[in-house]
Amino acid sequence: MVFREYAWYWYTTYRKPRQRPISQVSTESLLRNHIDGTSLANMELANIRTRDLQEYLTDRKLHGKHTSRKAPTDGELSNHMMIRLRQVIIAIFEQAVREDLVRKNFAKETCPYSKPWGQTAVFPPEHQKKFLQACKGKRYYLAYVLFFYLGCRRSELLGLSWSNVDLKKNIIHIRQALTVVRGKVVLSQQTKTRSSLRSIPIPKELRAMLSEWREKQRQEAKERPDYDNSMNLVFTKPNGHPYHPGFFTRNFKETVQRLDFCDDSLHLHSTRHTWATNMMQLGIPITDVQALGGWSRPDTLLNIYAHSVKESQRKAMRKLYKEVSID
Repeated sequence: MVFREYAWYWYTTYRKPRQRPISQVSTESLLRNHIDGTSLANMELANIRTRDLQEYLTDRKLHGKHTSRKAPTDGELSNHMMIRLRQVIIAIFEQAVREDLVRKNFAKETCPYSKPWGQTAVFPPEHQKKFLQACKGKRYYLAYVLFFYLGCRRSELLGLSWSNVDLKKNIIHIRQALTVVRGKVVLSQQTKTRSSLRSIPIPKELRAMLSEWREKQRQEAKERPDYDNSMNLVFTKPNGHPYHPGFFTRNFKETVQRLDFCDDSLHLHSTRHTWATNMMQLGIPITDVQALGGWSRPDTLLNIYAHSVKESQRKAMRKLYKEVSID
């Protein structure tokens, strides 16, 4: 059996049944773009060795970026993509070992790729206020307020339903996600990871804003005969239909570019980075930040927001010096 055939067999038999629809699309794209049509695709599975795999991965790294259908290999793949690709190759060979088709997992002997380092883009407090002021009065204003003050992912906030908003206890429950699968907006009852399932307490100011927004939606439902909010979502178009997630991504970028602090590195996910940074600067324990933000592990948070931790450490050292002064 050639590698390409076994890779698709592995996917349809072992991986696809355990994946969410959006993850299925991602894995299928990876197989089509980075396995089909490559030097590895038609090699006999049993004949592939570490050298073949390393040469294949090196070629993908240097020439594997897909810029268009006419130019499928034009540019260098990111380390994030190479990490994913190598993980998939390792998983394929691991199953082949279990099925006694190859004698060992040669993919494990290839060189790993390191995750890129670098500070994440965040909004300083004054820029955060300017951004929200620029959105005030717009239909999507409250959504951006929650992005900044709850630290939710785009899919989580746009998938938030009123059944998961407890205005009596001032709690928002993250239980589902709005995603795009094969071009269609889909409300999934699964979040990104198990740890993404969480409950977030909200201050009374946000509760009041949500209550006001709820009344506005109810009024729209009465006035519009075409109103349909069958998903019972918090953030919808005037006719009750869900927003395409891409709308918020584009709108956010356009709003940032109109402001005088224009920074091309800022994007919608920067609100989550900003929230985590603000929490750490306030001295909130990292375990609480992890739980509220839905990260699976605290070390992931530490790696991403190392710059915030350093600032907190500086504050701690200054505070210690003042409390235990040698003067």
